[in-house]
Amino acid sequence: MLGAVACVGVAAGTFTYMKKRKTGWKCEVCELQENLWMNLSDGKVMCGRRYFDGSGGNNHALLYFQQTGYPLAVKLGTITPDGADVYSYDEDDMVLDPKLPEHLTHFGINMMTMEKTERTMTELEIAVNQCVGEWEVIQESEATLQPLSGPGLTGMKNLGNSCYLNSVMQVLFTVPDFQSKYVSNIEKIFTDAPSDPTQDFKTQVAKLGFGLLSGEYSKPAPDPGDDPTVNHEPRGDQVGIAPRMFKALVGQGHAEFSTSRQQDAQEFLLHFINMVERNCRSSENPTEAFRFLVEERIVCQQSHKAKYTQRVDYIVQLPVPMDQATNTEEIQEEERRREEAESAGAPPPPAPRARIPFAACMAALSEPETLTDFWSSAVQAKTTASKVHIVSHGSARDVSIDVPDTLDLSALRGAGQQPGEELLPEVPQHSGMTPDVEVKGILGSHGNEEDDSLYSPLLHFSAPLVLPGCSSAPVITPSEEHLATIISMGFSRDQASRALRATSNVLERAVNWIFSHLDDLESMEVSEGGRPAGESERSRETPPGPRVRDGPGKY
Repeated sequence: MLGAVACVGVAAGTFTYMKKRKTGWKCEVCELQENLWMNLSDGKVMCGRRYFDGSGGNNHALLYFQQTGYPLAVKLGTITPDGADVYSYDEDDMVLDPKLPEHLTHFGINMMTMEKTERTMTELEIAVNQCVGEWEVIQESEATLQPLSGPGLTGMKNLGNSCYLNSVMQVLFTVPDFQSKYVSNIEKIFTDAPSDPTQDFKTQVAKLGFGLLSGEYSKPAPDPGDDPTVNHEPRGDQVGIAPRMFKALVGQGHAEFSTSRQQDAQEFLLHFINMVERNCRSSENPTEAFRFLVEERIVCQQSHKAKYTQRVDYIVQLPVPMDQATNTEEIQEEERRREEAESAGAPPPPAPRARIPFAACMAALSEPETLTDFWSSAVQAKTTASKVHIVSHGSARDVSIDVPDTLDLSALRGAGQQPGEELLPEVPQHSGMTPDVEVKGILGSHGNEEDDSLYSPLLHFSAPLVLPGCSSAPVITPSEEHLATIISMGFSRDQASRALRATSNVLERAVNWIFSHLDDLESMEVSEGGRPAGESERSRETPPGPRVRDGPGKY
């Protein structure tokens, strides 16, 4: 979170100094001219932190924060019309300043005229990784590598912090479903393209896929210094592709992906999957290759009866059990050194990464958790229950995990109701509340895990109010956007409408509702991509539910 920026009482002398130094800033303490940060509270220009190798700066910007408490600073050499690096010393992390142009203008800096002269923090991190050995491991520096070119071996140019997009698209087009959808029939896609193909999602994805797979753009580039009349061997570097038009289209209107800032690859993957879903409502959908069902099993510890629910997901989020680190002693020793350095006013040493075994992360996926405030429909009271699901949400951590080349997830396969196992009784939709039951929030896919309203006899706050004597609630018109999302999972429009009406048009609740009422939907027509069942032979054979594939579990 970006805290409030207080540009308080800036002296006229400081403002004049900033105008004079627009192209030749110096640290106000040591006169260093590189790695300079301007404090956004009063405009003071100080040098940045000293790096582990002694380069960088003399820590004067950090010391100034410790003296004044002014938390935000901008790295001057990274200011461009698209933004800049802004750091919060208070949060010890990079942050976004939504009013950065206004704040810089206050100090006489016009972002629109600035050019980048120094590496961003992201670029510096990559450079550090190269120096300390990680890059050598990735690049197999001990081996003699031969540059490759040809079909499926095309590189993508970095368009300015676009590595998140490049890596995701490179991986997606190794999946046969994406190759079949967008490359195998590329001629038809181009023939059917609208008059403005720059705004056509299918056309732009197909063009990118063809560029990656065809090999037309992975030919070695000639050395620019070579005499064209002399037959020289080409360099190993590829021509590559620069997906500017694709990036502009998929990021259009998005607060983050429309910028040139670095982004999270997982967030972009989910954003792109959502775009594919919307554009494949009545045709082949390649994202089905990633779609799976998450089975959740809750067992009442008093009655030993169980409740099963399912939901659709695309990503297994791997929990990271920090207590399983194999280098705990190293981490504790470095933490001690950091505390000593901070107390002495010296720059802290770099923190070591915790090394977590991959097997420990996999074991944590199916680790049961205890619900201490669970309403059991079997005993009609609150009791404890055990809950098992394979998705775990947690904060991001900087850790090192060695992932094997081959994954076997077959142990995570959901088995459903066990032989001899009794299920918890279904709770009537409008059962009354008990006086001592505390009303809590609706869980859906995320929320209070100790009291899931799907399993509790509570009326939802968002449900329409029905006054005594009234026969029915007001008619709810389902959202077209929510309808399209549920239809893309393989349900018919009638099924999607029924789910949304039953859950007051709340999408996450509707998805949960539809999976917990599959038996009730068996008599309803099942669609293929939203078309009526009569138009598809497959739809009459497929049971209600999303189109998911059951594979061997080995990847």
